[in-house]
Amino acid sequence: MNFDQEHVNQIFVTKKWAREWSGFSKKANHRGFVVGTAFLVDASDAAIPGMTLHIQSRVGTISANCLITFTIFQRIDLVRHRTYQLEICPFEKFSHKGVEIIYGPHEHTPDGKVRAVRKRGVNCHDWYGSLAWFLGRTNIEYFDVEQPC
Repeated sequence: MNFDQEHVNQIFVTKKWAREWSGFSKKANHRGFVVGTAFLVDASDAAIPGMTLHIQSRVGTISANCLITFTIFQRIDLVRHRTYQLEICPFEKFSHKGVEIIYGPHEHTPDGKVRAVRKRGVNCHDWYGSLAWFLGRTNIEYFDVEQPC
């Protein structure tokens, strides 16, 4: 199986459901972070090959130092390709160096673009608002994910 951008774009706009949410646990290779995962399935409840949801958060810090990533990966053979990511951090924090320098929350979209996200509720102080915006943006049916900290 090869990475197919058109296929990823189609998956991105199609309704999906998360299954077998792991809950949060300490990240083995990075102290201070927790991570949770789920498989993504289509309308027929069949697993979408290689597609997984990962939510990672820094714990034990005040919200002014938050770092949360909501990511969809597609695994092809041994390589995980990031197909979408929403990164939440304080608005004043330098968060992405590229053609455009970005401070604060931003997204990496399936078309390879990086955009600042300035939507109501998408911030360090609103876990459930950020989660709901991510799930809506990626067409994943809402499911309850406990706040990690």
